[in-house]
Amino acid sequence: MNIYAHRGLFDNKKIVENSIPAFKNALRNGYNIELDIRVTKDKKIVVFHDSNIKRLTGIDRLVKDISYDELSKVKLLNTNDTIPTLEMVLKLIDGKCLLLIEIKDMLSNNTLKELDRLLLDYNGEVLIQSFNPLILRKTAYTSLKRYKIGILLSNSYKGFKKSLYDAFMYKYFIKQKYISFISSPKELIFNVKEVSLKELFIYTIKTKEEFIKYRKYSNNLICDYRGIEK
Repeated sequence: MNIYAHRGLFDNKKIVENSIPAFKNALRNGYNIELDIRVTKDKKIVVFHDSNIKRLTGIDRLVKDISYDELSKVKLLNTNDTIPTLEMVLKLIDGKCLLLIEIKDMLSNNTLKELDRLLLDYNGEVLIQSFNPLILRKTAYTSLKRYKIGILLSNSYKGFKKSLYDAFMYKYFIKQKYISFISSPKELIFNVKEVSLKELFIYTIKTKEEFIKYRKYSNNLICDYRGIEK
């Protein structure tokens, strides 16, 4: 069973999501790690989920509009922790667990090369995923194709948009050869199992009851703090 701590093992009180303490906590408790990457104004790859830093810092600005030098001085919630670079996190994890990286931005060719460089120096198993099919297609045409590449599915669309999304994802995209796994919301796993035999990841498991239920359907569970109980 591969259990991934979603954004690390955190409570957003004493330990903030996607922070160095959150990843240390996940390692200490024997979990694999899921994290998110974005790019700063000066093209540094940082580990952060939201496009805007306001939720975790109180400052209403976009990651892409801030240099890392400035960003590194901003504190996360009521802690002394800051937003780490991917390089810092890779040095910390150092192959001690499976690492699931979600790409949040459309990365430039130069940034993809930088991501490739960072991962070449990393001794551990890495998987790459994104909600954006264009990001994954672009990634699959680089040397990053050596890693497993997965599509994150969404259940946020309604009506006509949902029909278009389902037609594209289920009829076409998840069947592409470079897609090696599918990350599905727990509500959609049976839709996915009907149309694909590819490796399945299920997100986001939030309670012990959900953990017990969904471990029957996949060996890969992406779990929030309260849900990851072995």
